[in-house]
Amino acid sequence: MFDISHKKASRIARINALLGSLRTKIKNFAVVDRLNQQVGDVRDLIIDANGQLNFVVSPSDNQVSHPLFLLNSKLVEKINSQIKQIFLNVDKSQIKYLPKYIKRETQVSEMEHNLNTQEANTQESTMAEVANSTDSHIDSVSEDIIRLLEERLIIDRSKRKVGEVIVRKEIETHIVQVPIRREKLIVEQVSPEHKQLAEIDLGQEEISGGDLTEAPTPALSNFDGGLTVSGEFSSPKIASLLLNAIALEKNHRCKAVRVTILVEDEERHKTYQEWFDRTSKA
Repeated sequence: MFDISHKKASRIARINALLGSLRTKIKNFAVVDRLNQQVGDVRDLIIDANGQLNFVVSPSDNQVSHPLFLLNSKLVEKINSQIKQIFLNVDKSQIKYLPKYIKRETQVSEMEHNLNTQEANTQESTMAEVANSTDSHIDSVSEDIIRLLEERLIIDRSKRKVGEVIVRKEIETHIVQVPIRREKLIVEQVSPEHKQLAEIDLGQEEISGGDLTEAPTPALSNFDGGLTVSGEFSSPKIASLLLNAIALEKNHRCKAVRVTILVEDEERHKTYQEWFDRTSKA
């Protein structure tokens, strides 16, 4: 009997040591459901009547109407000591069906009674695994490399020459041939031989051709008993050019010149007559 009582006491002491170590490590850990929503914080650890390890959890809303509840270790999926969170395999809607925690005065005697169940050995090994798991997490915090993932948009900007465009002004010259009517005055000798004596371009008022030479001309009419020549012209300009050609002769041998102009109205007749009176010989 003494040996059995001593074994039970040793087991209780060992379990209490594991509970104390585990309670210190995971106290105030956040409890998160499988949807990553926080349901509460860890306040304590106990062993129930079935010899199962239970977490005493305080609801996250911290209201009086929501007392502490018991969270069985079978509902725990994993414990992350780095971020101090306990992940569950149930969602928040199932938490309300968990048993409420009732604090008893004699926790040690209750623990002794619970250790008499068949699952006591199993629960002790479970506690040891949880404690070792938390120890390994804590010891490897400094050695873990956290890989940060980020997204970055890279735009490939490039320039490619596809051609050139120039703007220029071009001036073109077109030769247009326009027929122009010009009048020429031609002076010809008809006897004793036929030849052209002079050519007068009525547009340029210049005389071209050979020199006018003295030649006998037939008498057309008697002008004060002398030899006269006469002709009719379509414009005073042509008559003036003819007279100018005669005046350019070295020896024109003209004794007198009579000019007769036929006008259309009295006003011009009066004006031209005044000019003749001022310039003609008396």
